[in-house]
Amino acid sequence: MELSAAEEYAIRIIAAESALQHAKRDEAPTARPSASTASAPDGKASSPAPVAGGTAAIRPTLAPGGTDAHEANHPAPTPLPISLPAPPIPDGLWPAVRAELEAQSVIGYPANAVESLGLSPADQAEYLARAGKNLSIWYRLMMAQDSVLAEFRQAGIPVAVLKGAAAAANYPQPNSRSMGDIDLIVPPNHFEQAFSLMERLGWENDTELEINPRHAGFKKAGCPEIELHRYFSTCTNKQQAHFLDQAIYDAIPRTEWTDVAGFTVPVLPPLENGLVLLAHVNQHLGSGLGLRQILDWQMFVDAHLTDELWERGFQHAAQQIGMEKLAVTTTWLCHTYLGLRTSATWFGEADAQLASDLLLYIMQRGNMGRKMERGARATRTVLHNFRSPAALVRYLYEGGRAHWAPARKHAWLAPAACLYQVGHVIRKGLSRNASMSELVTDARSAQEDIDLLKRLEVTRM
Repeated sequence: MELSAAEEYAIRIIAAESALQHAKRDEAPTARPSASTASAPDGKASSPAPVAGGTAAIRPTLAPGGTDAHEANHPAPTPLPISLPAPPIPDGLWPAVRAELEAQSVIGYPANAVESLGLSPADQAEYLARAGKNLSIWYRLMMAQDSVLAEFRQAGIPVAVLKGAAAAANYPQPNSRSMGDIDLIVPPNHFEQAFSLMERLGWENDTELEINPRHAGFKKAGCPEIELHRYFSTCTNKQQAHFLDQAIYDAIPRTEWTDVAGFTVPVLPPLENGLVLLAHVNQHLGSGLGLRQILDWQMFVDAHLTDELWERGFQHAAQQIGMEKLAVTTTWLCHTYLGLRTSATWFGEADAQLASDLLLYIMQRGNMGRKMERGARATRTVLHNFRSPAALVRYLYEGGRAHWAPARKHAWLAPAACLYQVGHVIRKGLSRNASMSELVTDARSAQEDIDLLKRLEVTRM
């Protein structure tokens, strides 16, 4: 399977935007719009060479000696033939490209590149309207978050923002990062205090800890949802999960209140914030990984993940949570296809074919699996959980408790909860009315997914 024309153009546009932003930064190296407390690493590659149309060509960063460090180890990937910069959009293709950017939750990011495409006034106006809606959501979320964080500070509760604004802090234009909900984490001994504070502020707990012990969900009219985390990791390996969560807990007292486009945000130190963003990529691999999570990682690498930081501790930490190969492969993907320019060489031994396959996997799904038909997505979820007895039992138990209230109240009903979930899956499957050939196709596709994830050595599928 190959990329569609719309998918390929969407990737080209994102890469062109990255090139434009790097060119602007090279022209004014001290002006970083995010106003983050952490500066960009030294030794940036030279600015991209200008080409016709006002965009810049993406060229590999040269290693000492004048040869490309990555091409010296691997041949150029062939399954995804992408030339840069993005040429003018063929007639009639733009609506599909725009839909692709929306499905990947990156509609606001490539605004400068889109402006240079020569779209019709109507298409340009529609894009600006959709990007403007994204911007409106961004500010609404940030204002709600700002209000809650002020209460946390007043109450003396240590807190850090996960993903979201903490990821946006690394973007040249933080408000171009698409936002969904607000993720906060506090030390375990402050969780009950923070939970009570949220309720006193008028936030209603709508995701019970009995259903999802990882976090409590809170809603309030006119506001985005807030997830108050007890822990963050979704690793099925307990040792890996403990390492990541403990690293986050230990780092909360060292958060830096960072200016993000006019809002002050408690951001974990670079190493721990990077682990969260890497784990977020890992978390969504099975359910629907989009370019938004990949760009979050790219911006972090660009801003912080130098060879020095990698060797000083990040590589070891990534190994401890089982995600070193994912970090290397994803960074190679960003460098090869999405316009990441960095002098770092720590990812130079990546498997180019695996990175190419990962990009194709991402483009087929969209953020949160938006491009997948709902029934097929559910079928794949079930098939993924048949990969091991432990994964299957966990899926049945957690699903049964989520769908059957008595199992949440009485621990002794755990075996019955598993049976309840089996019935639930059967009912969902029958309601889909899928043919045998569709189920066989889903099963084959699910197995291909699992094979890819095994090659990535990820810890959650």
